[in-house]
Amino acid sequence: MPEAPSPDTLIVQGVSKRFGSTLAVDDASFTVGRGELIGIAGHNGAGKSTILKIVNGTIGADSGTVTIDGIVRPATDAVAHPEKLGVRTVYQELSLCASLRVDETAAIFDHSARGIRWRSAAWRNLRGVLDEMFPGHGIRPDARIHELSIARRQMIECASTMIDSSVPPRLVILDEPTSSLDASSTAGFYDYLQRKAAEGVSVIITTHRLQEMIDHLSRIYVMRDGRVLGEQPAATATKDSIVAAMGLASHEEPRPAAATAGGDLVTTTEAAPVTDGSVVVRLEQESTDGGTEVFEIRQGEIIGFAGLEGHGQLVALDAVYRAAGRRSSGRRPAAGHTRRTPHHAISVTGDAAYVSGDRGVRGILPLWSVETNISFSSLGRLTSGGLIRARAERDLAREWYGRLGIKGSPTDPITSLSGGTQQKALMARAMAVGSDLLLLEDPTRGVDQATKSEVYDLLRQQADEGQTIVWYSTENEELRNCDRVFVFRVGTIVATITGAEATEDTVIALSFGGRDGEPIDMDGALR
Repeated sequence: MPEAPSPDTLIVQGVSKRFGSTLAVDDASFTVGRGELIGIAGHNGAGKSTILKIVNGTIGADSGTVTIDGIVRPATDAVAHPEKLGVRTVYQELSLCASLRVDETAAIFDHSARGIRWRSAAWRNLRGVLDEMFPGHGIRPDARIHELSIARRQMIECASTMIDSSVPPRLVILDEPTSSLDASSTAGFYDYLQRKAAEGVSVIITTHRLQEMIDHLSRIYVMRDGRVLGEQPAATATKDSIVAAMGLASHEEPRPAAATAGGDLVTTTEAAPVTDGSVVVRLEQESTDGGTEVFEIRQGEIIGFAGLEGHGQLVALDAVYRAAGRRSSGRRPAAGHTRRTPHHAISVTGDAAYVSGDRGVRGILPLWSVETNISFSSLGRLTSGGLIRARAERDLAREWYGRLGIKGSPTDPITSLSGGTQQKALMARAMAVGSDLLLLEDPTRGVDQATKSEVYDLLRQQADEGQTIVWYSTENEELRNCDRVFVFRVGTIVATITGAEATEDTVIALSFGGRDGEPIDMDGALR
């Protein structure tokens, strides 16, 4: 009789990997059952991304074995074409070619797209997955990748793993796949994965959104310092139990939602400023009766921009930055000017620093050290006679290493850091400038829970010292750390609520209210 197939799609045994003096993975072992969705949790630098790259053969380990569908290979061996084994991967740092069109990008993943109409064939297959995975995605085949928001690029990467090419997917590895997706897109994504799992596809997911793992996966492995410490059934796991297993203190204390005497949630759709400071940002939009609505952001406030992805939050955030004044050689900035979008007239008093959520493209300077990445925006006050004062640059980097808890040496290459630690360095760069206004585009994307809590505390400290902070996040829950939250719908602000009221349900409900229309794109939105 033929041998029955293994119930496990993946078996990892005794895998170790060292980079120089750093032991990135230490005798790691785990399994993934056929048609199972499992998660790997751990802090930044725990070894999650490294073990996944060993599994798919991108890098070789120092020891151990990897078994996929009964085929055993030494973990020391790299694999040139893991897709031929049915292994598909989405990496934490998105890797699409910025200059290609969407349909051309689809053809890279779809080897069946051939002939004179290869673009349309590739797009047809990709669109089929996109429509099922992310209904209403709004992606056009002729759009260039660099024109798309990071969320839509992430959608394309995720969908591309499920295109049936010469070998259909058997094991899908997803490293922070939802880090830029809003709640609605994330829900559709996991619904799709559940359907594929029922067809026998196995999935490994790493994410710092621990509740996602609990809600959608079957088991959760926990890694710390390169070791797989154990597993927890998702059905009985809690965020606290996972954080405790990671060896981290749970610093996060959600702000309680305001309630009436009867216990019902209070939703104030016109929340007032929480400080009496001067107005730093002023947004004007047309009201439904043809008049003008004015939204003011005051000095020392933390303001969140929320809503469904693509409804104008990033357009407004970018316009605020463009409207701000500019410093020259460390001097106070000249006055800003009014910047118009299709929905707002925005004016800003003072200067601004911006932290991009797309650190790989609009964030880090990959050829430079961590120290240079941090000091780059502060060179105006670090130079004398046209030369950089090396001691002042070192002192600046050390100060922010201490304040943000960045590990390693400031002279290390920025690319040697984990994704979350790179994000810390970008936060340090922006904060070191000492601007009047700090603009954050999904600043905790790919960052572990402990680091998030440190960032929340630091932002509150910055606000207490008089800096104004405007924060866009795809994680509605973390917007509860804001003083007020502006909820966007089709480019306009439809509600202003307090941070305590910014629950997932409240934000989603308000996002579906207001004016009807289609999501808008960044490209061409500013003028």
